[in-house]
Amino acid sequence: MAKKNDLNDTLSSIAEASDFPPTLSTAELNGKTFELVDARLVETMHGERFVGTLNLDGNTVEAWLSGSKLHQQVDAVVADGLPRTVCITKGEGQYDPYLLTLA
Repeated sequence: MAKKNDLNDTLSSIAEASDFPPTLSTAELNGKTFELVDARLVETMHGERFVGTLNLDGNTVEAWLSGSKLHQQVDAVVADGLPRTVCITKGEGQYDPYLLTLA
């Protein structure tokens, strides 16, 4: 029974913690090079989206990797194998897509 109490204590401490870093938006990654360590699909009210685990400027962070073309590109990179060093870019136009390139 001690294991259950230990797990309850762990779950409670996580629930009460306030030091979790925010999940970055795709826009915050524009023009940045980072190592994509992992990516997982999550279901949102707008459909499936990728959330990536990244090494960015020496820190491990989570970020949304969303956009129709970017989603397909992340899927291709994941299928080819991670980790990968990549860069996200976006054109100057308001409706230009975010794109992924290998760095």
